[in-house]
Amino acid sequence: MSITSFWFLVLIAVGAVVYYIIPKKIRWAELLLLSLIFYYFAGNPVTILFLVADTLIAYSTTMMMESIRKKSDSSKTPFILCILAIIFIVSFWFVVKGSGLWLPFAHLIFGSTPRMDGIGIIAALGMGYFTLQILGYVIDCYWKTITPQKNPFKLFLFTVYFPQLITGPISRYSDLQSLFEGQSFKYDNICMGAQRILWGFCKKLVIAERLNLLIGGITSDFVNYHGFYSWISLLLYPLQMYCDFSGCMDIVLGVSEIFGIKLAENFNNPFFSQTSKEFWQRWHITLGSWAKDYVLFPIQRSAIMSKFGKASRKRFGKNTGNVLKNCVCMFFLWMVMGIWHGGYRYIIGVSFWYWVILMLGTILDPVFNKITSLFEMRTDSFSWKFFRSTRTYLIYAVGAAFFSHGLSGGVALLKDCLDVITIKDYANPWIFFDQSVLSLGVGYRDLNILMIGLLMLLVVGILREKYKYARLWIKQQTFVFRWVIWIGLSILVIIYGMYGPEFDARDFIYQGF
Repeated sequence: MSITSFWFLVLIAVGAVVYYIIPKKIRWAELLLLSLIFYYFAGNPVTILFLVADTLIAYSTTMMMESIRKKSDSSKTPFILCILAIIFIVSFWFVVKGSGLWLPFAHLIFGSTPRMDGIGIIAALGMGYFTLQILGYVIDCYWKTITPQKNPFKLFLFTVYFPQLITGPISRYSDLQSLFEGQSFKYDNICMGAQRILWGFCKKLVIAERLNLLIGGITSDFVNYHGFYSWISLLLYPLQMYCDFSGCMDIVLGVSEIFGIKLAENFNNPFFSQTSKEFWQRWHITLGSWAKDYVLFPIQRSAIMSKFGKASRKRFGKNTGNVLKNCVCMFFLWMVMGIWHGGYRYIIGVSFWYWVILMLGTILDPVFNKITSLFEMRTDSFSWKFFRSTRTYLIYAVGAAFFSHGLSGGVALLKDCLDVITIKDYANPWIFFDQSVLSLGVGYRDLNILMIGLLMLLVVGILREKYKYARLWIKQQTFVFRWVIWIGLSILVIIYGMYGPEFDARDFIYQGF
């Protein structure tokens, strides 16, 4: 069961009706039942044992921590229990979902076997997401920032809550207390949730699926599709990822909003960012926030890193020493971000690439400031902001090439893009005028719809920058204007959305993590 399927919408509609009819004190149980039903139809039912195992480990560990602390708050046993829980939970993920990190070495040593090649089949749905979520819960209990949940079934609901299970967001236990409280019916929640689901469907089915056809046609045959085709692939893939992933988030957050439960935002107009640092504050926000709180800050505060920072400042001076310490800490942060994605190509496309870019930005920032000051550049002008946003987009596009194609494929794609500029007569600009693009599996209608969809993305992005959400601006307009927008968007999805029995919609890109 995909979250863009008809039966998923039926599940939500029936589930919402039942949720608001039954007594508040048992509404959390209905959410747990809905989550189990969804998991049964969306994933391999047997693999729910991974979620049960992680929940039991977290529950037993945190209960023992609390019990021990009541007797002796100075005991080191809670620390040992926390470490053991982290080891067991991470091990489950590493063996199954992180198999892309160790299978190549296993193949090299023992040779390839069907059993080893098929190990990813037994991975639980959303394993990367609920693993980080339950790890955060255990660590928060150890840090005493939250009180352990005494009901194991409620803790299981926190782990398996179905809207966020496939692609996140990665929630904190302290932010999801509304799961267990039973929310009151509010017409505004139903309307706003449905509107967000509709916009998510538009992003995924109208825009992302067409971009997938266009880009997929190029990447499946680099021999015949080269030159400016490579530029098309390079520049459009970030938009495909954004429409696919953020479209999924809109559906997920909209579904949860229908039940009165607010989930954390995962995107905030990332392509409006003027620096790579700002980009990662707007893209996959909950992953970055999780890594910062549970990886970066503990490393920065560790005794070893404190000694390293002190020695660096003594040896190289205060500024250089602090930069050096920050580089080392950020290296570990970005390695965790890449490893979480579960493959070496992600370590290259996420970890190394962005670690280098961000560290260069930190080191060269004083130089850039001097240049802008020397040439008296108007840093508040539209042209300057547009230049910086374009630069940030291109930096992400390069990383996305490695993310999508791996090291060799990414290098080949980037080399072909450069060949257009450096090799005489290699460029093929006629593909934009002689209908060559139509051989990629898209027609004029698809291209026109894409342009309309991307223009809509831009308008919605501008409204979000000014009003926080475009929906809030629409809500302030007249009755007729509001309904024209939502009915028009519904028609666009129904008529031009790519779905149905004859169309095999691509899985969400981030569903595999």
